[in-house]
Amino acid sequence: MVMTMSTCAGERRCIDNVSDTGLYCMNSLMHPDNPKVLPSKRCCDAVQQIDIPCLCSRVDEHYEQGVSMEKLEYVMLICNKPLKPGSKCGIYTVPPIRMGQQEEDC
Repeated sequence: MVMTMSTCAGERRCIDNVSDTGLYCMNSLMHPDNPKVLPSKRCCDAVQQIDIPCLCSRVDEHYEQGVSMEKLEYVMLICNKPLKPGSKCGIYTVPPIRMGQQEEDC
């Protein structure tokens, strides 16, 4: 029972953090993919609270209708919480490293 409550609390925190990021980063995440909009400090503060596996567990076709994944990738990078190149984030595959980008060790 304790494990279930802990799981539920973790799931609730996950949902709240993803929701906060959507709220505070809305201008930087909306379609179209360009132009890119520099995220605010409040947006980056919300991004820092995100658990990437939690976020990626929510990426489906419905999520992608409201969020530009290209912009999400950009916001995560600018806010120092990059998505790993080549990884899967829900139904989205993060593109491999492009020329001019550097891979991080973590």
